[in-house]
Amino acid sequence: MKADLELYRVFAAVAEEKSVSRGAQKLFLTQPAASQAIKKLETQLGAQLLVRGRRGVTLTHEGELVYRHAREALALLETGEQKLERARHLEEGTLRIGAADTITKEYLLPHLASFRAAHPAVQLTVVNRTSPQIAERLTQGELDLAVVNLPLPDDRLEVRPVLCVHDVFIAGEAFSQLRGKTLTPEQLSGYPLVMLERASNSRRAVDTFFERSGVALTPAVELGAHSLLADFAESGFGLACVVREFCAGPLASGRVFPVRLTQPLPERYVGACWAKDTPLSPCAREFLRLLQGA
Repeated sequence: MKADLELYRVFAAVAEEKSVSRGAQKLFLTQPAASQAIKKLETQLGAQLLVRGRRGVTLTHEGELVYRHAREALALLETGEQKLERARHLEEGTLRIGAADTITKEYLLPHLASFRAAHPAVQLTVVNRTSPQIAERLTQGELDLAVVNLPLPDDRLEVRPVLCVHDVFIAGEAFSQLRGKTLTPEQLSGYPLVMLERASNSRRAVDTFFERSGVALTPAVELGAHSLLADFAESGFGLACVVREFCAGPLASGRVFPVRLTQPLPERYVGACWAKDTPLSPCAREFLRLLQGA
């Protein structure tokens, strides 16, 4: 572009008002400043745009051409500024969140409901995948924010812990003899186990803990949904590894009970993450604030 945008803005105002003085007043400029801007624009474009007369100014043929396009461009820019301002105040916009099914149901849903109630004009999209799949979508720009099981070692992501969780093994009445007993990792591995599939981040964290204790877990049943683990434990398929915070209902009902270990699994975190090279949008920043309880 040959000329500065501000010169076009002055020219458009003068053209609309058909007067240099009224155009200047519209933009809170002095008349000499507006005249100088018009002259500078004409010099840069190499064409006369205005003819000054007693009754004001009229546009030349070149001026009409420039004004028509300048008006459209300025209108588009003004619309963009208005949309940006509305987005800053969360009066419009989009928020694309990625999370596993269980995290969405057991943790995110109340936060999503609060966000929707406070900002109904924001379009929400929730994508459910495993944590590694979600991380890949983040780095590809397909998501604004994700909530995943940690740890998630990926140098491309910025991570903020938002919820402390605890992995525990539970059992149903078929294993009632384990009530009140404490098992070593080796003893636990001798029972039939029900666990999430290996693709899940939480499963990898549990496997890593037991491997450091010199024990390799070989589940009898592997599932893709955390919500089914308690049902399989209750039905007697084996000892199921669950996130205690996401299994409150079955534990409270007594249908299943926790199995104590001599070495309890260490606490870990659910975290919010986003691509390091992509600044958080206003919508994502606000949702992160909700997750952090600020």
